[in-house]
Amino acid sequence: MRKLAVTLSIPLFLAACAQYEASHNPDAGDPMKDNMTNRPVNEVIQCMTQAAAKHDNPVKTTPIPQGQMLDFGDSNIVKVRADNGGTTFRYYAGKRNTSNLWIESASKECAPG
Repeated sequence: MRKLAVTLSIPLFLAACAQYEASHNPDAGDPMKDNMTNRPVNEVIQCMTQAAAKHDNPVKTTPIPQGQMLDFGDSNIVKVRADNGGTTFRYYAGKRNTSNLWIESASKECAPG
């Protein structure tokens, strides 16, 4: 009976661990940095693409409603869009490594709050 209870509880335990991990993982899809800035959308995008060039990091831009999505690879995404008279800057952190740690510091320069 005890073995049966343990066997049946393992899937529940694993599901609980997965739920905890998803809710506490910065890679789970929630923005790591979400702020408003008074800088125009185009200026923020230009600043971030220039920072990427300085770090030899290719960036892929995709239009989104009222702005652009910048993809720096390894699931590191920045969305910049016009919102309520200002500019919203959202950084979705992906896989972190030494070659992309600059993104967070550049966001402070390019989209000051």
